[in-house]
Amino acid sequence: MKINNRQLFWMFMMLEIGINLLISMTATIRTAKQDAWISYILAGFAGLLLTYIAAKLSSRYPRQTLIEFSGAILGKWPGKLIVLPFILQWFWVMSLILRDEFLFIRLSVLYKTPDWIIIGTMIGVVFYTVYHGGIEAIGRVSELWGPILMVILVLTFILTYNNLSFPLMLPVYADSGIGKILDGALSPASLLGEAVMVMMLFPFVENSGPGTRRAVLLGVAFSSFLLLLGVLWVLMTFGPVVGGRLQFPFFEMVKLVYLLEFIQNMDIFVMAIWLVSIFVKLSIYMFIASYGIAQWVGKPRSWRKTLLFVAPATLILTMVVIALNPPSGLLLKKVWVRYVLPINMVAIPLFLLIVSYVKAKVVRKS
Repeated sequence: MKINNRQLFWMFMMLEIGINLLISMTATIRTAKQDAWISYILAGFAGLLLTYIAAKLSSRYPRQTLIEFSGAILGKWPGKLIVLPFILQWFWVMSLILRDEFLFIRLSVLYKTPDWIIIGTMIGVVFYTVYHGGIEAIGRVSELWGPILMVILVLTFILTYNNLSFPLMLPVYADSGIGKILDGALSPASLLGEAVMVMMLFPFVENSGPGTRRAVLLGVAFSSFLLLLGVLWVLMTFGPVVGGRLQFPFFEMVKLVYLLEFIQNMDIFVMAIWLVSIFVKLSIYMFIASYGIAQWVGKPRSWRKTLLFVAPATLILTMVVIALNPPSGLLLKKVWVRYVLPINMVAIPLFLLIVSYVKAKVVRKS
């Protein structure tokens, strides 16, 4: 199974855009108010830094995944233990994505559809794609749909331009201050930081090397820029008060498109962006989880059999999350930002990179 750098670029573009456009804006606007756009700039730089550390670490072991090179760096059992938070993250992310998909679809179009039908349908499509096509199929889907979705996004920005009001972004900095701006940057930074998953995808890239690192960094950079435009558009359409109360502010913004009495209902295209992005993101996570767990137990060639466990487990966990119905903002702030960001995206990759350099230096001296 091989993908190229171009496909990897589009995979990370779609991995970052879908969820960030919908769920991170409300929390950031609520915290940083009209300065949320500054928070997104800082989040973009933070995401690029985290991505660079992960890509640099992977480039030292280009033929190994995180599961493999963690053992090569720390030893067999310490290596297995240090990746357990990532395995938990993979299942956690899949269940939360599916829960948000269910809420979004039921709120938008399928009001009375049972939760298990919506969730089961998406898992079934993702399972079929991953089982039969693996990472190659995900790369090809991303390469096909990525440019189309970018065109839709650009049209969305153009068609909503007439609704913008620049004074809604004033005053700059005075109402929030550096503390709230930094606090608001944590949510989008933690979601952009998901690009550290390149540590699981690096070995599948054909002729991986500096071009691979560049592709991932460009994917995160372009995603950050589009998200910055998105939050600017939301702020200049609704202002910080209304924008901070809406559950899906970007989606609500697109509903206001009404041009020449026949260009309207653009929200269906935004829904397409989100659903295809969610499909790609779920497929990447399901492949990583199946392949990673298979490597963790020492049977990498049986990853498709592991998928037969991962898919039902994800369905069950998602139904539990839907039943408990915890607020998305609470999970984002209290769990994702507080634990996943500092441990999985900062501490573990940085620790592995430092130990790798130290070991290499000791070997050279000896």
